[in-house]
Amino acid sequence: MSADSDPKFVDALKTVKLEDFKEINRIPCARNALLYGMGAGVAVGLLRFVTKRTVSTSANWAVASFCGVSAVSFEACHLERKNKLEKLRLIVKETDSKGREERLVVTERGKKGAFDVVIETPAQVAEAMKKD
Repeated sequence: MSADSDPKFVDALKTVKLEDFKEINRIPCARNALLYGMGAGVAVGLLRFVTKRTVSTSANWAVASFCGVSAVSFEACHLERKNKLEKLRLIVKETDSKGREERLVVTERGKKGAFDVVIETPAQVAEAMKKD
């Protein structure tokens, strides 16, 4: 990055690695967002081509609709996941009885971004504290 100015777009592009795209299937909501974007891009591009008969504008509309639909779908999915996680935490908090020795913890470390409910006993909590 430049020492005397704000970060530029080129500086941001230098931080992107090929490995980031190899692991895109592990990002929650990414697969569905990309599929919705692809479908919308093809549909809008074909519709634009049928009506105007120019490839360049059809391609522009297809790419723009892919980007727009993918971004909106991705953000909507993340908002839904956030709301589900918050509801799950509230449910776990309400159902967690105070007389029990174990503690329920809600995490997002599941298979393909699924939610997990982990039961921690006092011994496990003590072990985790020793490791830190």
